[in-house]
Amino acid sequence: MGVKIKRVFHKFFKIFIILMIGTLAINLLLLAIIYGSHVSKKKKEDVYMIPPGEMVEVNGHFLHVLEGGDPDGTHTLVFMHNTSIVDDSIALRPLYDELAEYRLILVERSGSGFSENSGADRDIDTILDETRKALEGVGAEGPYILVPNGASGIEAIYWADKYPEEVEAIIGIGMNYPAQYASITTEEYAGFFDYLMVKFCGIGGLRLVKNIFPSNDYELYTEMEMNIRNALIAQRGYTMDIFNERERTIENAQKVAALGWPEETKMYLIYSNPLMEPYLSLNPSLQEQYEEAKEEHPDFNYVEAYNAEMLEYVKQYKNVTTEEVDGPARLYLYNPEEQADLMRNYIENNLE
Repeated sequence: MGVKIKRVFHKFFKIFIILMIGTLAINLLLLAIIYGSHVSKKKKEDVYMIPPGEMVEVNGHFLHVLEGGDPDGTHTLVFMHNTSIVDDSIALRPLYDELAEYRLILVERSGSGFSENSGADRDIDTILDETRKALEGVGAEGPYILVPNGASGIEAIYWADKYPEEVEAIIGIGMNYPAQYASITTEEYAGFFDYLMVKFCGIGGLRLVKNIFPSNDYELYTEMEMNIRNALIAQRGYTMDIFNERERTIENAQKVAALGWPEETKMYLIYSNPLMEPYLSLNPSLQEQYEEAKEEHPDFNYVEAYNAEMLEYVKQYKNVTTEEVDGPARLYLYNPEEQADLMRNYIENNLE
């Protein structure tokens, strides 16, 4: 009996090992195919990977700085992209066109867009130091109107805390603030899976994730611009510097929170609400999800609740004016005319 059991187990483990080796071989083959395709596509995309702005040396590596508008404009707007956003040098073009009377500058942070990876720590002081030096590199002088999107709001608030004389105002587009990260751990925000994403991106894996690539539903971009945006995301959608910045985000937010809210800096915070019309009706899948949610909880006001927490938090500060409009988090992908009008009206009525 014992001999028979041993034979059965021996046969089982032999089959198991063969299956494991076969699975490994198939996976390695798939990875090789994905990477080979990635290398081939990268060569074809070379024509799209030419920086439209100026490459400025900062602390031993190069950052991409895109300028637009009127270099002699009465105000200088410094755009600050969200973490993991790598295509703003192209995506901002429609908004740049609408705000042409101002000097417009985008500094792409290390590892994002056309900017090189730095390999340096992504603590908030390093991030801000690089941004300020990049602006100096193109001859820009403050005070600036900072225009942060998403997590770059942490840098904008820190900038206003540390160098208030350099910040004329903050116009936030879906801008995050330090208190939003108070209950999140670093592991939750940037864990091992995020690190694997760097490797996945490096072999071209992001090309398989079709829903991360932008659409041109509102016909704001040319075919060339869409090709550039797609190439940037496919090649540099999640770099090591992006991961390192995310890994530092919670600690950075805590450091900025400790300095307090810059209550002497004028702020205009624009929050998008995708459940508002007409944006909701323009997105059938979103509208379907919204209708299903309303059926389950007919008495709950989803539209009002969408930004309620953020609006409630910032209203405690007298230096903050808020606006809620229909659209996605990156409003310039949807209605740059309206966003430009809101920004222009605030500047004309509060900063001139």
